[in-house]
Amino acid sequence: MNANDRRRASRRKIDLQVTRQSGIQNDCCSVDDVSPTGIKIRKELGALPSTPICNLELHLVPGAVSTVIAGKCVWSTDEYEGFEFVSPSFSQQMIIERLSGNL
Repeated sequence: MNANDRRRASRRKIDLQVTRQSGIQNDCCSVDDVSPTGIKIRKELGALPSTPICNLELHLVPGAVSTVIAGKCVWSTDEYEGFEFVSPSFSQQMIIERLSGNL
């Protein structure tokens, strides 16, 4: 199985900004696709690899509404990273379900 095809749930392409908080480094990234269990992001050019667990701040309404979800980095390339969500709250799971088109 290709590392990029790890997710068993359906994926949905979305246009959303995310701040990847890895240690003391914050990188502005964009979401490539999302599923109920994880997210694929396009990294900022020249960004360092993520730590094993990162905070992912999803900017639902830019400058107004965001949520921070912990993510475990499960694969990485020079351009993309794949994260599995780690223990999202009920309300975060509902947001993820809506973003992924499962609600």
